[in-house]
Amino acid sequence: MTRVPIWHSVEEVPADLGATAVSIGNYDGVHRGHRFVLDQLRRHAEARSLAPVALTFWPHPRHVMGDPAQTPLLTGHEDRDRLLLLAGMHGVLDLEFTVPFAQHSPEDFVRRFLVEGLGAKCVVLGEDALFGRANAGDITTMRELGERYGFEVVTVDDLGPQGAGSGRISSSTARRDLLEGEVRAANLALGRLHTVTDVVHHGFQRGRELGFPTANLGPAPAGLIPADGVYAGYLTVTEQDPSHLGVEPLAGAPATISIGTNPTFEAGGAPRRTVEAYVHGAHDLDLYGDTVRLEFVDFQRPTLKFDSAEALVEQMVKDVEVTRHTLAAERSHPAVDD
Repeated sequence: MTRVPIWHSVEEVPADLGATAVSIGNYDGVHRGHRFVLDQLRRHAEARSLAPVALTFWPHPRHVMGDPAQTPLLTGHEDRDRLLLLAGMHGVLDLEFTVPFAQHSPEDFVRRFLVEGLGAKCVVLGEDALFGRANAGDITTMRELGERYGFEVVTVDDLGPQGAGSGRISSSTARRDLLEGEVRAANLALGRLHTVTDVVHHGFQRGRELGFPTANLGPAPAGLIPADGVYAGYLTVTEQDPSHLGVEPLAGAPATISIGTNPTFEAGGAPRRTVEAYVHGAHDLDLYGDTVRLEFVDFQRPTLKFDSAEALVEQMVKDVEVTRHTLAAERSHPAVDD
């Protein structure tokens, strides 16, 4: 059986992993700035014959020590770890972040997880890195501990929009862009298409009745939901419901994605915000129970209220055509990924 190199305690780290080079972070979004650090980690690991490992946490520390609503996460748990492995990590030590965990002193944290747990011989960090109880440890602390425990500390500059040192790429900026519907700006920072993942749920069936059946996500998908509106994107089935085995799963299927409260069909009670995707040309598609990943390419228009179902259908036809043109242009000029 193939071992999945994601470990949730030091006890799960393989005994034969060998010495490692480690970087520490929350890595929400695994954006271009994160991948710049991870690229440096891989380079230093290769030069020293070490295994590159990312040490990260879940839940996000701000969700444990503060208000989760103030920090909506760009990526879900599994997607974040998947992206770290795709960035070239030989393993991910994904530790549960709790209030007791946060009480580790900087030295306890380094000794327990870096030295004893991962056998770190090289630690790669940004100059502004903080760690340990109350963020009491900084890069100077890490260097002192490196001398004490026998590992090297390497620092890297922030990656800006046009390269190193020209302004920081941050998860918070990408969050802001998505919440404002600025998907292209967020994708530039991410170096990839923003994704939202969930199991397909039963919806109101209105799309099917109108000739545009949609895959409806649940109320709390993994990944930050962009601002209300209509988007061009793609749908991929990442895990099939057992009843669908034998059916070729969709991969990168062109889709028009709608986010909002469907104001044309408002009824009594509080409006329900939905995320739904129409896969182009798929009128008899059954995705219920499948796990799907939506990729967002560009914002098309805001959510509108129409006077009739007919007017809505007319607009949906236009939306699909706009999506086709947008995706054709996107394939002709793919985003640059570091």
